[in-house]
Amino acid sequence: MNEELSYFKKGLYFGAGFSVFAFILAIAGYFIFKPSLSVAKQLSQKIEQKLGGGHFSDEVDPTSRIAINFDKRANPYLDKPFQTPKNYRNVYVNTASALSEAVRNANAEGGNVLISLADGEYKIKRTLNIKADNIALVSDNNKPEKVIIKANGMFKHSRATNLIKVSGDHFLLDGITLQGAIHHLIQIAGENDADYPVIRNCVMRDSYQQLLKVSYDKKGAPEMSSDFGLIEHCQFYYSAGIGPNYYIGGVDAHAGNGWIIRNNSFKDIASPDKRIAEHAIHIWNNSYNPIIINNTFEDCDRAIGLGMLKTRVHKNITYSNKGGLIKNNIIIHHDNGDPFADTGIVIEDSPLTKIVGNRVWLEHDYPRAIEYRYKSTVEVLIENNITNKTITSRDGGNAKVVNNKLSKSKKEVLKL
Repeated sequence: MNEELSYFKKGLYFGAGFSVFAFILAIAGYFIFKPSLSVAKQLSQKIEQKLGGGHFSDEVDPTSRIAINFDKRANPYLDKPFQTPKNYRNVYVNTASALSEAVRNANAEGGNVLISLADGEYKIKRTLNIKADNIALVSDNNKPEKVIIKANGMFKHSRATNLIKVSGDHFLLDGITLQGAIHHLIQIAGENDADYPVIRNCVMRDSYQQLLKVSYDKKGAPEMSSDFGLIEHCQFYYSAGIGPNYYIGGVDAHAGNGWIIRNNSFKDIASPDKRIAEHAIHIWNNSYNPIIINNTFEDCDRAIGLGMLKTRVHKNITYSNKGGLIKNNIIIHHDNGDPFADTGIVIEDSPLTKIVGNRVWLEHDYPRAIEYRYKSTVEVLIENNITNKTITSRDGGNAKVVNNKLSKSKKEVLKL
């Protein structure tokens, strides 16, 4: 009897000890994983508010809801010619100093200002910081070749600066050329919650790093992001026919949610040495549902990339890209000797993405036109694309691949 009681006590102690251990482990797990879960929840809540309330159910992926609601709710300039809102104050400038002063005054007044630029070159000494909401920079005659904002040129410098940095909502840039930046031509500050920017009918050329950057502070402000931007009818290129270094790109967006990039051209986003350039369009790091439609790409190392799987991921990066539509884009790369010519379209760690109706013609030696990569890339549709190189899964990517055509006829692929 004493022996049985001894076993009973040991079992009781063991069970109690195990319960305490499990409780401690659960508490530790909660605090370890809480930041990531919190970031995901905060991002979802933020997007819900911009879409007019409601919630994301477990059964319906939130990216589909963004796709449904974007055209109805997002940007006041979507599919409409620009007209000065009645509550905007109009300012006319014709010198660089007047432009800088107009931006400072617009910020101080709290925005609602249209700055109209006369024909000419505006060589600025400091970044134009757009801090207030509802500020527009528009060329007076809507001809970007006639209105040029520039700095000293593209070169490596310890004090890297942008031409324009945007921290406010509803910024508009229309009919202007940006060129010659040490850093980016324009930076949209997602870390400052800069939403609804519109870049339209502009020329973006020759910066030492990415031409257009959407930034994100994954450590200090992971719940903040730039949402529902629109880039259309713009040209992105390097006038020398190749970039100044490998750390370049056309549009590089972190945590870009519900952005539309359509009807633009990208040319010579290519690295001269060391390693491959970034994509002409690259959207990643907690990004939702980018819509990339009707763009053309010529001689870019990589045209379109969604997501990027990293071996070392920050705890606040809960996904790389989720959802998105890549549709009716034309990608061509000549056999021009670019040292790092690569694939046309690649998605990595990008579930629920659609790649539809694109045309890819690659004359260099890289064997694949479209790639879908990694086991986290699931529920993907690749349909009705015409290419001269293969469409291939790599590293466990999963997709429904239907009605695509492999053709060696350039006329057929590009519909010449």
